Amino acid sequence: MLLKNKDMSSVVKLRVNVLSVLILPVISLFLSSCTFLLKEEEELAPPVKEPQKITYKTVEVKKGTLEKRIHCTGYFVSVLQKNYFFESYNGNLKDIYVKEGDRVKKGDLLAELFDDSLSREIALQELIVKKIQLNYDKIGAERKQDDKISVYDLEIAAQDVEIEKYKLNTLREDLKKRRILSTINGTVVYTKELQQGETINAYDLIVSVADPGALQLQYTNEDVSDFKLGMKAVIEIDEKTYTGEVVSISSQEASDKARNAQNSTLIRVDNLPKDTELGSYARITLILEKRENVIVLPIKSISSFEGRKFVNVLKDGIREERDVELGTQSNTEVEVVKGLDLGEQVIIG
Repeated sequence: MLLKNKDMSSVVKLRVNVLSVLILPVISLFLSSCTFLLKEEEELAPPVKEPQKITYKTVEVKKGTLEKRIHCTGYFVSVLQKNYFFESYNGNLKDIYVKEGDRVKKGDLLAELFDDSLSREIALQELIVKKIQLNYDKIGAERKQDDKISVYDLEIAAQDVEIEKYKLNTLREDLKKRRILSTINGTVVYTKELQQGETINAYDLIVSVADPGALQLQYTNEDVSDFKLGMKAVIEIDEKTYTGEVVSISSQEASDKARNAQNSTLIRVDNLPKDTELGSYARITLILEKRENVIVLPIKSISSFEGRKFVNVLKDGIREERDVELGTQSNTEVEVVKGLDLGEQVIIG
């Protein structure tokens, strides 16, 4: 049975109303949830933080004292040292009788060459001198008893004695030149490494002996131009400090010809302990330059770029570059001659 148009319209309206009743609460609930989520998100958002304030480590510009120093190590040497060599002979080594560290006395035999039977010649000549001397004594005694013995014969006998003594002395001098005797009491500080029978040239250094009672501190380097005569030094020996003074600066030929010539300086140490040993080491601190009442900054506060020297000054909380002129410099500090005023704050690090 078909519905009339009027009735059909009524049915449609009814369905719309029912859907409205069902849908509107759902939409309302959805919108409420969205609103709740938005509010919740706004409440959970982190607060905006202010940027952290930059802090600097600074040092105040003020005057002080700057010392330029050098630190080095020296060793004790004797200022009374004798170097020994064979003066006139090229010969073959018989032996070296000492080694480094040995104590010797004046007159001790240090080394000698083979004498090529010279000792036998000397012994023979000593007998000849004795024989001639006996003849002279005999003639002299006879002349006292007999005037017939002429003065001429006595004088000839005397001349024979002098001639043979001269020969003996010449042989002894030759033997002496083949031997090296110590002329001082001391310690052997150098011996040349040689084998028996090895050929030795005249004036080759063989042995060095030093007096351990006359010690000074020696610093050796290729360049000792920083050292000046009369400079004061601080010396550290076994953790104790002593004063010293530069007393010699020279270019010395090393004792061994295999070594190179080196520059060295000698420092006299005041009140040197008596137990200080030859060859022992000590620390040397030398004050090269001292600047008083000048602006001094740590070296690490100085920056450089393409020959330009500058520092960073903190002024009213703002970092500012400042060109500076530098003077004397030590290992840790530097003198600022121009570019800064007292009381300013310089950034370091």
